[in-house]
Amino acid sequence: MLFLTMLCINITIYAKYIFEATYTVASIDIDRNPPKIELLSLENTNTGYEKYANQTHTITAKVKVTEKNIIENHFGKEKVKILIQETAVNPEIYEIKELERNNESIIYQIKLSKLTGNGKLKIVVEEGTIKDKSDNINEETIFDTGIQIDNIAPNVTFSEEESTQGKVLANVTSNEAIRKMEGWNISESKLVLTKEFTNNVSYTFEVMDLAQNKTKVEINITKATNINIVYGSHNSEVGWTFGYGNYDVAGKTAIQKNPAFKTEALAFHVDGNIDKDFIQAQAFVYSYWGEGSEAICNTYHTRYSYGYNPSKTTYASMASGTIVNIQNKKCFMLGGSGVNAENQTDANGQNIMPQHYVGTYSFGISGIKMKLKDTSYYSIVYQILVNNYGWQNVASDGQETMYRYNKPISAFRMALIPKTEKQYLINSWNKDVGTYNMK
Repeated sequence: MLFLTMLCINITIYAKYIFEATYTVASIDIDRNPPKIELLSLENTNTGYEKYANQTHTITAKVKVTEKNIIENHFGKEKVKILIQETAVNPEIYEIKELERNNESIIYQIKLSKLTGNGKLKIVVEEGTIKDKSDNINEETIFDTGIQIDNIAPNVTFSEEESTQGKVLANVTSNEAIRKMEGWNISESKLVLTKEFTNNVSYTFEVMDLAQNKTKVEINITKATNINIVYGSHNSEVGWTFGYGNYDVAGKTAIQKNPAFKTEALAFHVDGNIDKDFIQAQAFVYSYWGEGSEAICNTYHTRYSYGYNPSKTTYASMASGTIVNIQNKKCFMLGGSGVNAENQTDANGQNIMPQHYVGTYSFGISGIKMKLKDTSYYSIVYQILVNNYGWQNVASDGQETMYRYNKPISAFRMALIPKTEKQYLINSWNKDVGTYNMK
């Protein structure tokens, strides 16, 4: 018998498979940093005194906003405030403009000018001016510029005190710090300017504070004797009238009596710590007798010529020229009295002036030139007055002043002054051009 035996075998097979997958449900960008605002630079047109400004200056600030996810930007005048001494102001010139932009920042320019008021200048960027995607906002940012806005002119006073050798020390004292002026010394406190003067002179000086506010002060040197200057104008109807440099007008009395009176002669007395020929003068004499003629002064019996005296190329001084004694002082003189007198003749006793000229005062000195032997420190400044035309433009240092050769002057003034102060004096006197101001 055949038996079939079946063997059942169970075979179990194990296999391991790992499946990995990433599923992005949401992207969350967490930004906890608020927008950043910073001051990059600050400029002030008050060059050399950048920590001070007045309404004439322009202040320019560059401000950087750092934030790459801006959703709200209110960087403008409503959110950027200008404070002066903690008070908000609205300057006449106030501009904000964008200069640069990239993915992470914006740079703005803030321009300010015509700032009124007084006090420290601050720029305030208000909270919430910039907002990012995470709802972060900038904090209030205050930029203290360090600039003092000052629109008040300094209060200054002048005084003089006698120094050595006949000199005078001028003092200009201020209630606030002022700038050093050319030719003047300044105290360590910056409150006092001082300058030494050798001769009397008067003019208007301008003082400036650190913010460039200006105040005018009268410089009036009256006690200096190191150099003495006397200048005179002669008219036959009045005689001599003199000036000494302190706004004095030679010929003032004649002008006040009759503006038609003319200066017939000029005289100068100079002494002190200078050479005799330090101050030199030349004059143009307009007379009835014409070119090439001479006449004789009725008072001193000296000769003078028609045209330039002593000549077109030479000058008179205490060392040369016609020297006469006037009121016990030696003077050098140009021109001569009697040029308008009745029955006046030339130096040869001929050519009697016609009767119809008598009383018209048509003749006299019509032009002046003055110069100095040495102009390294001083200048000489002078001005003439012509009837019907008033004061003429100021001349100085060898310039000729003349309205017209046949229009003689009626008065004049002059001053010896340090070169650093020359323009102040010229500016003061030029304000009188066309007027008869006798100050």
